[in-house]
Amino acid sequence: MSNYVYCVTHASHPLPLEGAVGVGEHAPALRLVREQDLVAVVSDAPENLRAKRRDLVKHDAVIGRMYAAGTVLPMRFGMVAPDDETVQTELRSGARLYGELLSRIDGHAELNVKGVHAEEGLLRDVLLQNDELRARNHALRAADGGSHQDKLAFGEHVAAVVAEWRARDADQVIARLQPHAAQVRPGPSVDGCFVNVSFLVASGARPRFDSALSSLRSELPGYASVELNGPLPPYSFVGDEANV
Repeated sequence: MSNYVYCVTHASHPLPLEGAVGVGEHAPALRLVREQDLVAVVSDAPENLRAKRRDLVKHDAVIGRMYAAGTVLPMRFGMVAPDDETVQTELRSGARLYGELLSRIDGHAELNVKGVHAEEGLLRDVLLQNDELRARNHALRAADGGSHQDKLAFGEHVAAVVAEWRARDADQVIARLQPHAAQVRPGPSVDGCFVNVSFLVASGARPRFDSALSSLRSELPGYASVELNGPLPPYSFVGDEANV
């Protein structure tokens, strides 16, 4: 039976496994694979594993439970190893890397920030504040909408200015919050968001981060808002470096 791997941590971690179950229809029990000073939290891997909501929730719940008790290196959903020996070999060969990663994120949490624009308000401000676009818009209206080519050119110009404003607001978010983070990782593009970025923040820096976020919210234009997700296990800050 292959192993589904949830996280790696120090052998000294409290490891509160009692009552927790893993991914899969049969809710397999969690167990430990130890190697020297490291331990991996695993369960039997289900056959035909798919990213179903039920299993995604279980995966996050296991990691959240371990993270609440101490520092862990969280694995992305779907990390499977053939057997215990493979996990032990990886822990042994990567001991230095995993130790460094654990030290780097100790006492830190991932805080994810997403920024959203209210499209109607954004477009209104773009047309109000850009003299050239405002003049072209008036001209098109006076010409009963203008030709198809005129409309296309106008739309492309609006889209270009909107993209500039999105990038400007994204830069502002990162610039205001980055000084209070140990590391920053841009996230994948998200529909409707002008920015999706994660910050690795030390527990002692959290009040300063929160204060900067509050100030940022008051500085952004009325059509822009930012949402905070976290604290989270630092998924974005271990990435491909953890290869169990």
